[in-house]
Amino acid sequence: MASYIEDYALLSDMNTGALVSRAGSIDWFCAPRFDSGAVFAALLGERDSGRWLLAPLESVNPNPVEEIKIERSYRENTFVLQTVWSVGDASVRVTDFMPLAAGTSIVRNVEGLTGEVTMYNEFALRFDNGKTQPWVTRYEGAIDANGVPDPDESMLVGMAGPHALVFRGSPMPDGQPDQHAGTFTVTAGQNYVFTLSYFASNQNPPAPIDYPKALTYAEEQWSEWSSLYVDEVPEPTPTQSQPVVASEPEASTNPVPQVAPPATDVSVDAQSIEVTREVDSEVIEPSTQTISFEVDAATYEEFAQTSANPVVEEDDENAAFDAELREARLRSLLVLRALISRETGGLVASVTTSLPEVIGGKRNWDHRFAWLRDVAMAMDVTLAHGHERETAQLRNWMLRALANNPYKLHSVYGVAGEKDDLDRRLALTGYEGSQPVRSGNGSHSYFQGDALGQVLATFANLRRHGVGEDHLSWPLQQALLNSAVERIGEPDRSIWEMLGEPHVFTHSQAMLWAAFDAGVTAVTEHGMTGDAEVWAEARDRVAAEILEHGYNEELNSFVQTYDGIHVDASLLQLAHIGFVAWDDPRMLGTVERIEAELMHSSGMIYRYINRDNIDGFEGQDNPHFGASLWLAEQYLRSGRTEDGRRLLRTVLDLSNDLGLMSSEYDFDLGRMSGNFPHVIPHIALIRAVEAL
Repeated sequence: MASYIEDYALLSDMNTGALVSRAGSIDWFCAPRFDSGAVFAALLGERDSGRWLLAPLESVNPNPVEEIKIERSYRENTFVLQTVWSVGDASVRVTDFMPLAAGTSIVRNVEGLTGEVTMYNEFALRFDNGKTQPWVTRYEGAIDANGVPDPDESMLVGMAGPHALVFRGSPMPDGQPDQHAGTFTVTAGQNYVFTLSYFASNQNPPAPIDYPKALTYAEEQWSEWSSLYVDEVPEPTPTQSQPVVASEPEASTNPVPQVAPPATDVSVDAQSIEVTREVDSEVIEPSTQTISFEVDAATYEEFAQTSANPVVEEDDENAAFDAELREARLRSLLVLRALISRETGGLVASVTTSLPEVIGGKRNWDHRFAWLRDVAMAMDVTLAHGHERETAQLRNWMLRALANNPYKLHSVYGVAGEKDDLDRRLALTGYEGSQPVRSGNGSHSYFQGDALGQVLATFANLRRHGVGEDHLSWPLQQALLNSAVERIGEPDRSIWEMLGEPHVFTHSQAMLWAAFDAGVTAVTEHGMTGDAEVWAEARDRVAAEILEHGYNEELNSFVQTYDGIHVDASLLQLAHIGFVAWDDPRMLGTVERIEAELMHSSGMIYRYINRDNIDGFEGQDNPHFGASLWLAEQYLRSGRTEDGRRLLRTVLDLSNDLGLMSSEYDFDLGRMSGNFPHVIPHIALIRAVEAL
């Protein structure tokens, strides 16, 4: 059985990722890409689906004698994970990371700190998401003068079809048909390094990894990214574009304003900031250990307990919270970088597939893909924070994906911009039995007006920041605009990709409005060629239809679907795209309806209420991190500062000890749900903190 979702830490080499549990088990690792088959799939299966456990032997003892404490944290501004295990009076530090160099590898270093600790090292190699058990061969090192092989040069090579893995380290675990396991003792000052590398089976195994060099380079690369951290994002100056409120159309005037800059549409100067996250410490009680090396519910609840907060003055408390927010924003920026492929520039929504939005339910999706909407939102963030290289990577990926066929736009593409038309089922038991387990994403074929609009609004933001168009970018945008004219009023499945009957969603139509306005301003303000009159007419028509059918005067609220009476969280984006101002009475009325219909007692909100199975499933999903952070941003930008800070406090309290968030939170179970970590909450947190 896998650990709780919030128990995991992310490792990344900016091409793929791995999840390491608090118990020291790597339960998820796809190689060599985010969307490749899993080498370790115990997260969605069983122990024999593949994993790598490295922990003190006492921690897996069903009847432990010594008290065990765990402290973990990332090295400052990196994804280098350090876990300190205290076993009685002895302690060791395990350092886990993925080198940021050629190839795909995981490095685990065990360093003795005090006393003597016996470690347990066990791994089961698999390919094809746990389906294929490779043939493993042990190769001994060079023979010395005494005829003894050098243990430091020994390696295990697992091979199956096109895939291969090489494991190095001493002492080498003993081999069994389905796994390798062994123990070794670490004393203060000793180091034991173990590495696992993926390679194509028709190639030779990669050279051994130089641990000090690989660690230093990884830290330098992550630090380079975080050194561009912007502590304060300035408000727009009077010379910058300001939001203009959408108004009721009149026959004799142009009723629709120009699209407002996103909240991140500002010019900034890069500056660095040093941040240190407080380390949490947990105690494993002897009675909670199990023979299967899992963390049971009782132990987890023990982990979740924290010490009482000290009494502090209000000003000190606010200052401490502001510092925590800055740290959370930096970690979210790092998560964003971790999910961008350094080879292709594609941004995946998550490193996982099929972690259920409702534990035991069917809302299970493969989020190891790149959504146009997510990529566009990420471009706004990277641009605002001075990350020109990553902005260019995302932009170039976007253009390659759009070139598939802009007249038949997909909402989601593969890591390299490819189309994936298959939604497969994997032969895994699922996270806590949640079925189905998916590989591939069936939402590729859905028309989503929000994706088209977000893409064009982001290109408009790039133009405002002086990023010019080229021989590919503007023709593709023209094609998108011309195709969008034919999609006005077309039912779709909304930003939430519902599997129920399509509807005309107000948010989707508002994003078409943003698309047309971006086209008009490209011509009128930036000198691009195009049929601005046609796009202006389309923009005005969409605005009129939204105000007629997507706004309910009796409720003083925009509504989820045309001529409907209910709301959903996507309506919180209307002010962000400039369709209305943040403090427009209609927007404030919409917020009131969202609070009345969607708010959980915690202050977080659901994406929507699943009335009449509108999303194609029975029952309700859980409150959504990203949507709740959109509400926090709305509060902050419309003057409800204390409400915004309170909601940010709630979200930060529910993120894990490393600052990572999944897509949703199950308050009944008191734990995260959905794929992890998820990019949308982290982008939304960046925006919300900037609103302060």
